[in-house]
Amino acid sequence: MLNKLTIGGVTLENNIVLAPMAGVTDLPFRLLCGEMGAGLVYTEMVSAKAIYYNNRNTEGLMEINPSEVHSALQLLGSDA
Repeated sequence: MLNKLTIGGVTLENNIVLAPMAGVTDLPFRLLCGEMGAGLVYTEMVSAKAIYYNNRNTEGLMEINPSEVHSALQLLGSDA
């Protein structure tokens, strides 16, 4: 039996979490993992600088499908 996982005010159905992996956790892969029972999925890691400079490739990395009930995005960067 899988335990539920609570993060802040969000309770997930289970404790299976798909880690953010550059070049791997694109939308089709996340959808598949969600169908297979992942309680939480992450987008690929996204550069904060790429968002700041409006990099057009970054927008696709941040796309979240409405069927992804519990999804998260991890920002990376060190320049505040």
